[in-house]
Amino acid sequence: MNLRRTMGKVRDFSRLFLFGLPKNSIGSIDVTNRCNLRCEHCYFFAEDHDNERELSIEKWIEKLEAMKADGHPMMLCTWVGGEPMVRKQLIDVGRHYFRHNTIVTNGTMELPNWPNCTWVISIDGTEEAFSRMRAPGIYQKIKQNVLDHPELNIQISCVLTSITKDCVEDLVKEWGPIARGGIIFDFFTPVTGLDESLWLEWPTRDRLIDQILALKQTYPGVINMLDSTLELMRSRNAKQVTDNCEFRLKAFAFGPTGEPKGKCMMGDNADCDRCGCVVPFHMATLSNRRLMIKETVKRLTA
Repeated sequence: MNLRRTMGKVRDFSRLFLFGLPKNSIGSIDVTNRCNLRCEHCYFFAEDHDNERELSIEKWIEKLEAMKADGHPMMLCTWVGGEPMVRKQLIDVGRHYFRHNTIVTNGTMELPNWPNCTWVISIDGTEEAFSRMRAPGIYQKIKQNVLDHPELNIQISCVLTSITKDCVEDLVKEWGPIARGGIIFDFFTPVTGLDESLWLEWPTRDRLIDQILALKQTYPGVINMLDSTLELMRSRNAKQVTDNCEFRLKAFAFGPTGEPKGKCMMGDNADCDRCGCVVPFHMATLSNRRLMIKETVKRLTA
């Protein structure tokens, strides 16, 4: 099974390198409009979802079957929300339609041992900053949940804000040894309805990128981000990426009702010019043959 999985990844990478990212090969599904937390920076609850009716599992199956029949490549789905584990039955059914699955969770609920899934647990800063951003009293519970599942491919995701910007190295030292899938960083994206003061000005963002690149050398294998992706997130490069956003142009995004979302998974109210989501920058890297050759050579010679 591991060999089959590895060969599948090689096949997908080869197609990506030769032909670019196929339209609708990746995307996101908001599993639910419910969550057991209310985090300061959550783009989802910046909008009102109280009157939305979640699409039933049966209707989701119909939708996924129709996508497959229409020729969607069904390469990768990111399951988000809300807190997706509120409706884990839907993910358990839906994940079989995609070759790869990523589940973005707050980590407070039990994590099933599903094959071919990457778990992305949101840890925004070390305990004090996390408690301000998300909720007090749950940080250690989430850490124990990660420690209880060494068999899972768990990745830690940290959104860098004015509250978490000073936590980067401490977070890497604390979570690096226990996160099998490594650590990734996003920058807070301003969204209508959220606290604007969480956004980091461009010079601060550039300094943090310098720090993250340096930490990749100090703690090899811990930060799971390509150097080229980090470089694209810099102030001098970001607008070129966001003006030609690969996610907006090539990916799908559905809300809890099954209806397509706006320009991306963050919806229509996100400020694209100040986007800090790693996804479009990673997609831009994967779609750039020169950058992929550079990253491949770097890995082979490391």
